[in-house]
Amino acid sequence: MNASWYRRLTLVPLTLLLSFTLVTSVFAAKPDFFTIPVDDTFVLGECDGFSVIEHVEGRVKVSSHFDQDGNFTMEIIRFSLRHTYTNSVTGESLTSPDVGIDKVVVHDDGSGEVNVIGIVGRIVVPGEGVVFAHLGKIVFDLNTGEALFVAGPHDDLGELLPVLCSALD
Repeated sequence: MNASWYRRLTLVPLTLLLSFTLVTSVFAAKPDFFTIPVDDTFVLGECDGFSVIEHVEGRVKVSSHFDQDGNFTMEIIRFSLRHTYTNSVTGESLTSPDVGIDKVVVHDDGSGEVNVIGIVGRIVVPGEGVVFAHLGKIVFDLNTGEALFVAGPHDDLGELLPVLCSALD
C-alpha cells in the first residue's frame, strides 16, 4: 500500500481524536488549527536487486471545526507533500506530489464521509510520461469505508511498488 495513502487513512482517526481532546467550551465555535511538519525516509519495498527508498517531505495543515455547542462537525486536512522514490543501488530517483485536501464531515446522526481531493500520487518517467496516477476525488463513507463517489484516474495503490521497480530499474 502506498505510504501516502496509508498515512492519510491513519491520519484521519488520529486527527479526529486530537480534535475531540482540543475542544473547550470557550472556543466552541472557533476552529482549531495545527500544522504537522513531515520529513521522513524509509524503505518502501524490495525490487529485484534493489530497494525503493522513499523520502517524504512537506507539511500537513489541519483545521477542526465545531458547532456552537462545541460538537465536532468537520475537519479539513491540507496536504503539501513531495515523495522522492530512489533506487538504493543506482541512486536514480522519481518524484511525486501529494497535494490536496481531505475533508472529514460528521453529521448529527453520527454518519459522515471522508472526501479525498487532489493528487495522492503521480509518477512521470522522462520520455515515457505518466506511468502511475491516483488523483481526482473519492468520497468514502466514514463508518464503512465504502467508496461512495469516484472521479479521476485512480490506479491501484497496490501497484505503485511494481511500477516503481520497473521505472527505477
